Amino acid sequence: MKPSLHLLLGGLAATLFSLGSSAQGAPGAPAPQAATPPGAACAKARDPERCAALQKAKEACKDTAAPNKRKCIMDAMPPMDCSKARKPERCAAIEKAKVICEDKTGPDYRQCLRDNAPRRGARKQAPPQN
Repeated sequence: MKPSLHLLLGGLAATLFSLGSSAQGAPGAPAPQAATPPGAACAKARDPERCAALQKAKEACKDTAAPNKRKCIMDAMPPMDCSKARKPERCAAIEKAKVICEDKTGPDYRQCLRDNAPRRGARKQAPPQN
């Protein structure tokens, strides 16, 4: 091989080797934590109580099979407090739609919500003018 090719390959190998060793961290440095504690995840949430309830529901339903997991989490959650919502009427309508659709799963559940919940961004119709 040509000397310039040897030099190029050597430089490439040295670069790759140095990138791998820098990703491991310095010896004696604290190890990164695997997960944040459950309370820290909800500290900045808009509704910390509901966030904490969601974390508990996810923990309780973590061994549930995928098709039933959403239902397990929704059953473990308390109803949403619509008094804290930006649009309380819309929030109440969505909660009502969830109750109507609670016996459905998967695509049928999503279609039921689309049919029964108010559309996002929809405005109230103006009363007819006489």
